[in-house]
Amino acid sequence: MKKTQFTVLAFVLVLFVGASSAFAGEKFMGLFWWESHWKNQDFNPYYDNGIDPHNSQWTDSNWTPADWIKSTGGDGTQLVQKWINSKIITGSYKNGEGIPYLEIGPNFYHLSGYDKRRVTQTLDAIYQVTTLSPHMYFIKDPATLKVIGTYSREGLTLE
Repeated sequence: MKKTQFTVLAFVLVLFVGASSAFAGEKFMGLFWWESHWKNQDFNPYYDNGIDPHNSQWTDSNWTPADWIKSTGGDGTQLVQKWINSKIITGSYKNGEGIPYLEIGPNFYHLSGYDKRRVTQTLDAIYQVTTLSPHMYFIKDPATLKVIGTYSREGLTLE
């Protein structure tokens, strides 16, 4: 190995070791965190965990639809109008057999699973759809004309 190659290699090694030792915490040569670093980490992400079903994922939450309705001045229709204006929902209708449908907008898909459940639960609290027969409503995407789920007394189910 030539002297210049050795000098460059030594410089890079010193630079690497020096840079890696500048980070705080216990590490092995600056490359790996020790196993103890990962224990007892309090990380609670705000997105779905992908394991729990929709209907039971948020059973420990103390949120109620009244919280959202109250935040808009106690009038649920104002809240629904905000969702329409922001293209979370686009409208609703009953088919010829009297089965209710909720048409969603493109921004419904941008909501977390948690907020999708909250929107559908709040709509039911405002309009009391599940108290009437057939005790549920379909959720339809008017862009694709496909039913993507249902909301019933048991909660939101998405396909």
